[in-house]
Amino acid sequence: MSAPILSATGLSKNFGGLNAVDNVDLSCALDTVHAIIGPNGAGKTTLINLLSGDLAPSSGEITYRDRDITALPAHRVSRLGIGRSYQRTHIFPEFTCWQNCWLAAQSREPSSLRFFRPANAALAVRQRTEQALATAGLDSRADTIAATVSYGEQRQLEIAMLLAMEPDVLLLDEPLAGMGPEESVQVVELIRRITPGYAVVLIEHDMDAVFAVADVLTVMVDGVVLESGVPEMVRQSTGVREAYLGVGAAAADTGCEL
Repeated sequence: MSAPILSATGLSKNFGGLNAVDNVDLSCALDTVHAIIGPNGAGKTTLINLLSGDLAPSSGEITYRDRDITALPAHRVSRLGIGRSYQRTHIFPEFTCWQNCWLAAQSREPSSLRFFRPANAALAVRQRTEQALATAGLDSRADTIAATVSYGEQRQLEIAMLLAMEPDVLLLDEPLAGMGPEESVQVVELIRRITPGYAVVLIEHDMDAVFAVADVLTVMVDGVVLESGVPEMVRQSTGVREAYLGVGAAAADTGCEL
């Protein structure tokens, strides 16, 4: 595995007396899916909000390409090359899929308010838009109004919009939430397809999907990292089984599976 591109050290976030994220260490490398799992309230989304700049940490440090970005706001973190999706779909439903991706690609231009630009700048935006739609498997939906495509395709569109902004870190917060089995398979395949060249941080409750795509797995409980490592090691952890199943080590002998 290559050297980390995004790292967190001793990262904590306190809301009054609640330690939502408590002294978490995390590292993410290119060409790798680092999945974060845990029960509801474990602190997973809060951690993503810290990494993306949507929340400021109470303590700890975040580095991106060896640069300290702990205090940077979300818009500056995004421009550096860290893109994120949310639990709820964030698209422009009244626009076509093409227009959604074009707006995302356009946002990476040095100034989106310049009305007179060299022709090659517009060409670059167009190329990023086309490439993102093709990668997400939505090129045939380019001229379709986003509100009319399926829910799964809307989630694919959100990922396409991220790709159009040319990040190298993707923070995906429950991209399979609310999907049926067929749609889930399509998005899992998309995540597999885009992983080369990206560092993907994935929060997901679908364990089949997690074990299908994760290279590294981190389990959080009550804001704390319970276990982190390769998926098979985490799967066999007694502590993880107890957190998920509420049973002791005997679960390993009863056929219970994560």
